[in-house]
Amino acid sequence: MAGGSAVLSSAESAVVRAIQSKLPKAKRTARRSGPAKAWRQLRLRKGRQREDSAAECRTVSFGQVQDFLTRESCRTVRRFQYPLTDDEGDVITVLVSRVHFTTGSDAVAFKHLIDRHGTGDIRPVVPVVRFTGHHYDSDRDGSTVLVAEAESLDGTSPAEVLQATADAAIALAPR
Repeated sequence: MAGGSAVLSSAESAVVRAIQSKLPKAKRTARRSGPAKAWRQLRLRKGRQREDSAAECRTVSFGQVQDFLTRESCRTVRRFQYPLTDDEGDVITVLVSRVHFTTGSDAVAFKHLIDRHGTGDIRPVVPVVRFTGHHYDSDRDGSTVLVAEAESLDGTSPAEVLQATADAAIALAPR
């Protein structure tokens, strides 16, 4: 995914097309065989996942997000961080956070807050790259909010590839 320019290379376009066209099948694969096989269907190889869980939600966040998690009924934050490598050897770092609340209404309010850029964030498990929040997706399921971010390890992956990767990370995340 070399370049980072506005024009996608054929390999970058192939990754975006694979994610867009194969995501429904990859979701079924993730449920049946696990996310590593699902990512391979999307032309990306999943590396070693690092994860942690925090009952003190505020300790893994900052900004208005941290203020919210301090005040409201956050039960736990589980974070998963892993690299994805494309066919050219370029690496994208993905962070998925699963934030559990006592009530669905707190989850709705949290999703509304974290979906606004510049309000804070969940800290990465391993700070190998700065997550900007520009390549982001989220979803809510009852009292749980899933948040995914993707960044290029070396800064060369185009925004289209990073956004498609964040979208896929939400779709493939265990529920």
